[in-house]
Amino acid sequence: VLANSFLMSTVFWLASVIYKKSSSFLGYVSLLTFWIIMEHLNSRLLILTPWLNLGNTLGNDVAFIQWYDITGVAGGTLWIVLFNIALYFTFSALREEKDYLAKRLVILLLLFLIPAGYSLLKYYRTYIPAGSTDILIVQPNIDPHSEKFGSYSFEMQLEKMLDMADENISGGTEWVIFPETAIDDPFYEEDVYENKYYLMIDSLLSNYGGVSLITGATTMKSLQVNDIQAAGPAGSDEKRGKQFEVYNTAMKISPGEDVAFYHKSKLVPGIEKKIRSLPALIEEKIIPDLGGTMTGYGTQDERTVFYDPDSLVRIAPVICYESVYGDFITGYIRNGSNLIVIITNDGWWKNTAGYRQHLMFARIRAIENRRSVARAANTGISCFIDHKGRIIKRSGWWEESVLSHSPGLYDRMSFYSRNGDFISRYLSVFGAFILIITFIGAPLRRLREPQNF
Repeated sequence: VLANSFLMSTVFWLASVIYKKSSSFLGYVSLLTFWIIMEHLNSRLLILTPWLNLGNTLGNDVAFIQWYDITGVAGGTLWIVLFNIALYFTFSALREEKDYLAKRLVILLLLFLIPAGYSLLKYYRTYIPAGSTDILIVQPNIDPHSEKFGSYSFEMQLEKMLDMADENISGGTEWVIFPETAIDDPFYEEDVYENKYYLMIDSLLSNYGGVSLITGATTMKSLQVNDIQAAGPAGSDEKRGKQFEVYNTAMKISPGEDVAFYHKSKLVPGIEKKIRSLPALIEEKIIPDLGGTMTGYGTQDERTVFYDPDSLVRIAPVICYESVYGDFITGYIRNGSNLIVIITNDGWWKNTAGYRQHLMFARIRAIENRRSVARAANTGISCFIDHKGRIIKRSGWWEESVLSHSPGLYDRMSFYSRNGDFISRYLSVFGAFILIITFIGAPLRRLREPQNF
């Protein structure tokens, strides 16, 4: 909150300085430019978050934001700021009874009608999927504040999910999805085939030919001597005589295939990613214990895609907080994914706006990448979302639920999937140019005020 307040204030201060030093026109351009740069920093700096970016506020208005498949959330922010500046000038002309009021009203109207019209054309356009796959989502509704780490053992929790899946798997089911950290008892990935939780899952899958399962888990990897320097926070295992790294993991289990792992790489600051510059005592007092580790989790550089060699399905295993980062998700799509699966545990928020907002980000990611989304929550809202951001089927809040659906598989990459946050990158260069010519270039200070904005 403090960091975001400081950055927002800095944006307005910079814009006002440029307004006074050069022209009002460049002042408003600076406001627009530096605001988007500030939001770009929210996606890149550890102590910040893109959760508060303005473009996210349109996430539930899916019929209006179909153009996000070109611009991403930054395009929404650009539109909101630009529309508000135009609205301000329109009301100013109305108050001052200027003769160019009609011109400003036309500009304001076009700023709304052009994106709205374009979006509606895309909203009602038909997209042909390459195929579909039958998915079963299990929402066990295990309270993370009491049951998950209390008397309800990890084996009992997994047994509950397996029973819910067993009762609902049909002849056409191809995938079963369990939520984030469904298995929260850490185990070494190299020992996975002897692990009791793997054996429990394999026992279920052996009863159903062709069914694969994706589950959240907490896993560890032993570090070789050369990896220790390059690794993130590491622990030490005295029994094995070596160091290890802990991960918040998505795990794919398919009978007859090697187990595949993906490690969550956008971590929650302070809880999953320790802030090294923050004194330990302060961090302990101000950051709640929400199931992280003492040293933080490790990450990986590339986005892993879970493939099914016997079908067209190529799954992006997105873990919880990662779904907030639009540009990050495009990495899965560029690696070949044609379906997004989000596993999460939204129960930490209880019944607040948090879990509803988190669901909204999944709708935005579907539009940006033109991909169907299957979202499995421990507690929260589990659902299926189509490639236009529409929720097709959903669970209730804070209830056990099993959902089945056959989402479409779409292979064509959107412009945003190919190019990511290009608006933010280009405006970052333009913002640097504005600062240079404002504070160094004398000719700009003689720039005349534009007439009839």
